[in-house]
Amino acid sequence: MLNVAIGDWVVATTSEDEMVHGYVGAIAWQHGIAFVHVIASDQDEIIGHQIEVKLSSVKALPISGLDSEDGVRSMIDVALGIKDEMWFMELTDTLLSLQSNGSKTTNDKVISGFYANRLGVDQL
Repeated sequence: MLNVAIGDWVVATTSEDEMVHGYVGAIAWQHGIAFVHVIASDQDEIIGHQIEVKLSSVKALPISGLDSEDGVRSMIDVALGIKDEMWFMELTDTLLSLQSNGSKTTNDKVISGFYANRLGVDQL
């Protein structure tokens, strides 16, 4: 049995071999299907929609903590992607709090002009 639950952030492959990134909205265990709300995909027209994918193609993403600037920035990207203004504001406050406490970010080590994928999905 897969370790995927409703609300989990996942990556999956559709039956048309498209990569999707989103969260599980529902699961039909008896049919082996997960309903994923897509926030990123190689198919732009499915972004923002809920699609069916086979449970066997679903991979849960690791849980990112909100104790580092990079983790908070990743969640800010997600909040922007799903257009959740209240969550965005909460995460921005958390980020400002972390920055005022003097925590260091790993972005200082990133080469200028280099794109860092903060969503944590290397296929997108």
